[in-house]
Amino acid sequence: MVSEFKDLLLKVISLRSIIGYNGLVFMLKKTPVIGNILPDRLYQAKTLKALYWALHLIKEIFKLFIGKILGLGLIYCASFALKNLYMDHFADISMTDKELYTSFALSLFLLYAACGALINTNVFRCTTEKEYLVFMLRIDAKKLNMTLFAYDLLKLAAGYLIAGIIGLITGAPVLLVLGLPVLALSIKFMAAGAQAFLFRSKNKRHKPMRESPAAFVTKITLITLTAPFIVIFIAAGYYVPLSQALITALICLLLGIPGFLELRKFDQRLNRRALKDNIVKENITVKNKKDKTQEFKKIKAKGSVDNGKQGFEYLNSLFFKRHGKLIYIKPVVFTAMVAVIAGILIYIFIASYARRFGDSNTVQMVIHNLINMITFKGYEDTLLPADPDGYGFLRNAITKHMLLMLIPVTIADVSFKATQAMYINCDSSLMTYNFFKKSDKIMELFDIRFKKLIKINLAPVIAWGLLCDLILFATGGQVYPFQYLVTLVIPVLISAVNSLIWLALYYLFQPFTTTAIVKGGAYFVARFFLSLVAGLIFWIPLHSLILTVVLVVFTALFTFGVRKIVARRAPETWKIKV
Repeated sequence: MVSEFKDLLLKVISLRSIIGYNGLVFMLKKTPVIGNILPDRLYQAKTLKALYWALHLIKEIFKLFIGKILGLGLIYCASFALKNLYMDHFADISMTDKELYTSFALSLFLLYAACGALINTNVFRCTTEKEYLVFMLRIDAKKLNMTLFAYDLLKLAAGYLIAGIIGLITGAPVLLVLGLPVLALSIKFMAAGAQAFLFRSKNKRHKPMRESPAAFVTKITLITLTAPFIVIFIAAGYYVPLSQALITALICLLLGIPGFLELRKFDQRLNRRALKDNIVKENITVKNKKDKTQEFKKIKAKGSVDNGKQGFEYLNSLFFKRHGKLIYIKPVVFTAMVAVIAGILIYIFIASYARRFGDSNTVQMVIHNLINMITFKGYEDTLLPADPDGYGFLRNAITKHMLLMLIPVTIADVSFKATQAMYINCDSSLMTYNFFKKSDKIMELFDIRFKKLIKINLAPVIAWGLLCDLILFATGGQVYPFQYLVTLVIPVLISAVNSLIWLALYYLFQPFTTTAIVKGGAYFVARFFLSLVAGLIFWIPLHSLILTVVLVVFTALFTFGVRKIVARRAPETWKIKV
């Protein structure tokens, strides 16, 4: 049994290595300049293949632990920090240090595991190596799926046990350190069993055994909308009683049993059928080209621009008018989501005042201060703000860590989807005309599109800025004159830089094919480098006023430099790919 498991697992890892090596060589061959130098015989280079296999094995061992250690390690550290924060600032806690730590760790872990169970459902996901082994080499589909599932469970248990060292250092009880890996395995069985049950139900109704896009979108929406409420829940000083956290954990443990039994009932035929319906397509055939670009074809076919615009201005206005549903939905959804969170904050603020000082004049007092906030004035009330200690870490983040706005601004940004639509429905046709690719014409359209993307992304980023202003307002008002204004300006500048980067990447690398596939080694290298830079500057503490000055200067210089590069390089790089 163990020998069979080891042999099958080594086959999968070896196959992944071969696929990865060939994919890397193919990507390098398609990269400008480098691709012309590299010979085709690299595909047969045994020494390089052996080296890549060794590196791939190291990567597998690294993945074996690092993801799990980071995930659970952060939970332990966050629990330790929250325990100290609550013990220092809230006197009405009825639990000991250990109990409060355990409550936070269990609650955060259950949320973390629930999100992972919703998103990471890869048991029946048919990757290239699974497709090759099951449908070409005729390996038992159930045996392969359960082997890889067992491998994932071993990685999970090993990583969590090693992460327990961090837990013990931060004061976690030994039973918690040993119990969380068992709980994680049970949740894995529960999630995989639920997926097997759904697939078996679909098979009885003769429906495709794959997850619908609507279900995936629903999961992501639930996770996205839940996160802000959790932050507010913690910021307000609330916590889950240990007894309730333990009961929830026990229920998850028990639900792992029917999940395990459901996986056992999912036979070879059903596994094979589920894999067939969940094949991950790396390359899109001619037959599927229309399906891939279908979302970009759902545009408003009719429409005109009646504002006297001409040339590229008219072209750009018409494009965004016809693509409104495709491009504007995301900013509108995010703006609405932030508005809901802001409404909750205002309600908590007013309720806090009313609870401590009575209902008389509370609404008028809060409205008066909101007007002061909008007009960038100070906080005038002699009354204390709502729970300043509970919201202290949020206030500190807004004052000294506004670079954290990179996260919501990037999530809400629609520039990538917009550039994709530009190519599919506009530029791929116009690029056949030589005049369209001249430097002056490229820059004229580039500037028009850059301004438009800034306007489109403006609503959600201003909403995020106003949310930060509300938190400042609720915790004592601005510290220095015009801090409310500064807090609005920072996300707008970050958004402008983000839009510029996406647009510049589109013009300098043009990564899209006519089937909406993203390809190009240089493009991925550029994105990786920029992501690395963003990750490095992400944690830099900087006073919001100083950050504003830095961002203004950087945005101006960066825009000037990028425009120069695009004007020089885009006539050569902005081209059609198939």
